[in-house]
Amino acid sequence: MRELSCFGDGSVSVAAAAASVSGRGALDRALLAATSSVYRAVLSSGKEMLVRVTWTRSAAGAPGVAVAFDDGGANSSDAPKPSPPPARTRPVLLLHKRRGSRSLVTGTGTAVGVHWDTAEAKYASGSSSPEPERDYCLAVVADAELALLLGSGGAARELSRRLSLAPGGARAALLVSRREQLRCAAAAHVTRCRFREGGDEHEVAVHACRGGGEGELRVTIDGKKVAEVRRVGWGFRGNRAAVLADGEVVDVMWDVHDWWFGGRGGSAGSGAQFMVKARAEKEGRLWMADDTAARGQSPGGFFLHVQCYRR
Repeated sequence: MRELSCFGDGSVSVAAAAASVSGRGALDRALLAATSSVYRAVLSSGKEMLVRVTWTRSAAGAPGVAVAFDDGGANSSDAPKPSPPPARTRPVLLLHKRRGSRSLVTGTGTAVGVHWDTAEAKYASGSSSPEPERDYCLAVVADAELALLLGSGGAARELSRRLSLAPGGARAALLVSRREQLRCAAAAHVTRCRFREGGDEHEVAVHACRGGGEGELRVTIDGKKVAEVRRVGWGFRGNRAAVLADGEVVDVMWDVHDWWFGGRGGSAGSGAQFMVKARAEKEGRLWMADDTAARGQSPGGFFLHVQCYRR
């Protein structure tokens, strides 16, 4: 793994850049963890839809899931509204039951159906992750086309059979970003992701602690260090770029200011933030160095955002 040069003043914009893509806002105090993944689906009509699936786990350990949609229109759900919603509101479905179906029509007229079954869902052993590991299914159908299909095991097979779904079609949804939020005693977390469609799966580990008074911060990918700070009090924001073993170029960004200084008369704020972004093809510099983040637009390439809050 080869490390590229450190970028300079752009590091002060790390938190704002992450917020413009994955959404600002601290973890709900009633939650222990939340994982939010955004998928881009393109229908045969050419219409593009973003589907955000958010898995949650309450402080009591109860799991939950919500699905939100953005096809460029305002909110219009299956329940009548007394007045038009704000222009930036997007349709959201809170799936309270363990299995069922819900439907809505978006502001642009897209008929959406959500079908799910998490009754027998299995979760990673010893993990607080709210996202099921197997034996669950969640399907999104838009304008009578399969837009997204998640899950595995008997639940996925049964739901696919019942709805006559054909997974793995030519227009399968693409995962474009992922945000993981958790409450923990130390800013440490391990997750797995693919930086590009069909690419290798990578293990991303983040860690920040006050060991020895000076503190230390590091980010590793597949066990190799891609970023390290030995005096966190001075290097609480920054960025690095690295070339992975498979040739993937990624930008690593961090902002642990609120985590580090939060105990000094302030709250934990936005916690410790770590971001890993895969550079899109022909992208020659850090995404934050251009106007994309300032305009609130999503960057090209997969974007991982991890936020750790004090328990």
